Amino acid sequence: MTGSRFTVPGVDLGLVARSHGWYDLPPFAWDEDRGRLSFVFLHGGVPVPVLLISRPGGAGVSSPAPSPAVKPVVARVLDLGTDLAPFHALCAVRRDAGFGWMADRLAGRILRAPTLFEDAVKVLCTTNCSWSLTKAMVTRMVAAFDRGGAFPDAAFLAALPERRLREELKVGYRAPFLHDFAVRVASGALDLSTWEAPTCSDTEVLELIRAEKGFGPYAAETLLRLLGHHGHLGLDSWSRKKVAELRFRGCPVKDARVARFYAPFGRFAGLAFWLDVTRDWHDGRDRLWP
Repeated sequence: MTGSRFTVPGVDLGLVARSHGWYDLPPFAWDEDRGRLSFVFLHGGVPVPVLLISRPGGAGVSSPAPSPAVKPVVARVLDLGTDLAPFHALCAVRRDAGFGWMADRLAGRILRAPTLFEDAVKVLCTTNCSWSLTKAMVTRMVAAFDRGGAFPDAAFLAALPERRLREELKVGYRAPFLHDFAVRVASGALDLSTWEAPTCSDTEVLELIRAEKGFGPYAAETLLRLLGHHGHLGLDSWSRKKVAELRFRGCPVKDARVARFYAPFGRFAGLAFWLDVTRDWHDGRDRLWP
């Protein structure tokens, strides 16, 4: 197998890696001091490691797999297909309100898993629990799969009985939802590419996700963010508290009030909101996720 080495220009690797908590879940590993992000993906059923290195003006990529196999995966992981120029223009106009840094740093790319299936399962593992529990569930899944550190595919999780999901992988109440979701994906009954169709609106994709058992409002709106649909804010208890401190003098406000504040960003409202409440992750004023 011929390896690959190439550079992705115009990407702030640290900014993308720390856009949310995926970097803290296997098969991702983030080395803050060295500016390195590694992960493993499956290519033809074979686990393939990838290393991304932060460099001036971009990110270097190396992998033992050939470039045609690696480049599409890296593009998905780094969210390279999203056109953020219109968003950055809106941020520049609102510089006085504290949004200028988003344009200056070309922020807005969200770290994603090599596959949408992995993203969806990980989101399901974040519902109604602590981050430490999420990490434990995902770590057990990767260990059970035992394929060079790669995240399990749909066929593997579909083959696990609910009892094993609940008792060995300890996914709790998510067991029947996770099992049914994996079965539907593995059998072809659910084509996840429909969630990524460029012609679908935020609302249409939201409805498709909500149709799957276990994916409530929070999970669906979080997946929308990962899919590049930013018309919804994806509020949860943590972000409600954070935005109240940041924008409303510490006073809790209704979700509708928060939505009105970010409404000038239009279809990018959710992205402006997310970057706003996580800014201190990137300027040294707060510890990293979670």
